[in-house]
Amino acid sequence: MSRPRLLILAVVAILGVAVFALAGFVRPVREGVRFVTLPVARVFANIGASVGSTLRLDEASEVANERADEAEARLRAITVDYVRLRALEEENRSLRAQAQFIVERSLQTVGARVISRSLQYGNAVVTIDRGARDGVEVGQAVVTDEGLFVGKVLSLGERTSVVLLITDVRSRVAAAVSGSQRLGGVVEGQGSGTARFTLVPQSVPLARDNVVVTSGTEDKVPANLVIGLVNDVESQPTDPFKSAVIEPLAPLDRLELVSVVVP
Repeated sequence: MSRPRLLILAVVAILGVAVFALAGFVRPVREGVRFVTLPVARVFANIGASVGSTLRLDEASEVANERADEAEARLRAITVDYVRLRALEEENRSLRAQAQFIVERSLQTVGARVISRSLQYGNAVVTIDRGARDGVEVGQAVVTDEGLFVGKVLSLGERTSVVLLITDVRSRVAAAVSGSQRLGGVVEGQGSGTARFTLVPQSVPLARDNVVVTSGTEDKVPANLVIGLVNDVESQPTDPFKSAVIEPLAPLDRLELVSVVVP
């Protein structure tokens, strides 16, 4: 078909459509097409809306998860800072208490930090970061807050020492009832965090809640270092001695800072 003929047919088609439109025949056809395509358009619109809502929900969920992770990280950081602050406060309190006790008693001491501990099967020892080079000697008294007696130096190296705590089954320290001028007896370790005040003469007054202190009869252990409180006095009138369970006042399972008393 030649181009002039095609052009003529196109013009005729356009004129025909115009005539149909003017005559009102195009509107029903358009309405019919709209009627057929409208459900399909609605389906595609709903699908588009659902996809858009899902994308928005996923984005919102991702943002919420990121914020939750950020809040959790901040909470962990705050918790770590709080624990460190409390540890520093406790350490400062312990140092102040020991410093006050040392000044009041005019004692020469070597400050030390506990670097390891063994508190099981009747043994109760800790290792500190001070040794022979620091003036520490075997048998010297070791104290903690406010002069609470915790034990004696058992062995030492150049830079470290092992301290035998008062609850160790090998521990022995001469002791007396606070305020008494007489030697009271011996505090012996019993293991499992306990100690016993033994060989106390019947003539020495002894009652529950009495304070037991070091007697000062040992060369390297000063007098009146607080050991603990008396519990459950055991006494028989026919026995020359009586004894009692001692409750140590020092936190032996939580020692961190101590002082070695240097004569």
